[in-house]
Amino acid sequence: MKIFNSRLLKNTIYLYVLSFSTQLLYLITIPYQTRVLGAQNYGYIGFAVSLMSYVQLILDFGFILSGTESVTVHRNDKKYLSELFTVITIYKLICGMLLMSVMIFLCYSLSSFYKSKDVILIYVLAYWINSLVPDYIYRGLEQMKYITYRTVFVKIIFTILMFVFVKEPNDYLFLPILLLVGNIIAVIIAWLNIYTEFGIRFTFFKDEVWKTEIRKSFPFFISRIASTVYQATNTVILGLFFNGQKIVGYYSSADKILSLSKSVSSPVADSLYPYMMRKKNYRLIKKILLFYTVFMIVMGPIIFINADWICEILFGKGFSAAGNILRCIMPAIVVIFPTYIICFPVLNSLGLSKYANFSNILGAIIQGIILCIIIISDSVNVYSICISSSFTEVIVFLYRFIIWKKNKELEEQE
Repeated sequence: MKIFNSRLLKNTIYLYVLSFSTQLLYLITIPYQTRVLGAQNYGYIGFAVSLMSYVQLILDFGFILSGTESVTVHRNDKKYLSELFTVITIYKLICGMLLMSVMIFLCYSLSSFYKSKDVILIYVLAYWINSLVPDYIYRGLEQMKYITYRTVFVKIIFTILMFVFVKEPNDYLFLPILLLVGNIIAVIIAWLNIYTEFGIRFTFFKDEVWKTEIRKSFPFFISRIASTVYQATNTVILGLFFNGQKIVGYYSSADKILSLSKSVSSPVADSLYPYMMRKKNYRLIKKILLFYTVFMIVMGPIIFINADWICEILFGKGFSAAGNILRCIMPAIVVIFPTYIICFPVLNSLGLSKYANFSNILGAIIQGIILCIIIISDSVNVYSICISSSFTEVIVFLYRFIIWKKNKELEEQE
C-alpha cells in the first residue's frame, strides 16, 4: 500500500498519461501523414527526424540524467538549482548555435542532405528550442505532472494545426514548422512555471557548478552517443543509400512501433530513476519485470503473426510491406522495456553507473562492426540493418542483466 500511495506511482501515472496521450495523437496523426504525404515525402521527414537524434543528443549532453541526479541531491537548495539551470541553459544556447552552423554546412555540401535541407534546418531549430525546456528539474523534484500538462497541451495544438495546414504531399514542410511553434510555447510555459512554482531563475553561478556538472554529464554523454549509434543510425544509413525511395518511408513507419515500445518503457524508467536513487526498492523492480515477461509471452507472437495487417491498419493501404520490417525489429521491441529498467534505475542505484554507460558503448561497437560488414559486403538493405539492430539490442540487454545478477550482493548492502 505504501508503494501505491507513493510519489512514484503518481509520477508514473502522469508519465503514462503523457506517453499514452502522445501515442494516441500519433495514432491519429501518423496514418494521416503517411496517407497525405506518401512514402517518398514521409521518407524525407523520417530521414530528418533520425538526424535529430544526434542533434538532441549533443544538445542534452547527458544533463537529463546528471541534472536529474543533481536536482535530487540539492532539491531544497534554490540557489544551487538556479545556478544549475543557468549553467545548463547557457551551454545549450552556445551549443545550438554551433550545431546550426554545422548543419547548414552539411546541407549545402552533401547531396543526400541537400534534398531535405529545408526540413532538416527547421527541425534543428525546433529541437534547439526544445532543449531549453528544463525537464531535468521536474524529474529531479519528482514533479512529473508539469511535464505532462505542458507536453500534452503543446501536442494537441500541434495536432489541430497539422490537420489545418497539411492537406497535400507538398505540405510536408509544415510538420517541422508546427513543431517549432509548439516548442517555443513549451519553453515559455516551462520557464514561467519553474520561476513561479519553485523560485528557480537565471542567476550568476560559481565556477565549481559548471565544472562539476560538465564532469558529471560527460560519461552520460558518451554513453548516449553510443546508444544513439546503434538505435538511430538505421534511418540515416537507409536515407544515405535510398533517400527518396519508398523503403525509407516503410522503415520509418515500422520504426514507430519500436518508438511506441520505448514510449511505454520510458515513463516507468524515468519515474523509477529518482525513486531508486532514494529508496533502493529492488523487490519492486523484480515484480515489474515479472509482469512484463508474462505480458510479452502473450503479446509477442500476436504482433509477429499479424505484422502486415497491423502496419496496414496503422499507416494506410500499401504499408503492409512494412510488416516484414516490423518482424525483423521484434527482438528489439521485446527487450526494450527490461533494458530501460535495468540500465540507470537499477545499475545507477547500485553504484554501477560505469557499467550502464559502458553497455551503450558495447552496443555501438557491436553495431558498428556489423554495419561495416554489411556495407563492405554490399549487403545494405532494410532487413539486414534491422536484424543487426535487433541483435545489438539483445546483446546490450543481456550484458546489463548479467552485470545486475553478478552484483546481487550489493542489493543486500543497501
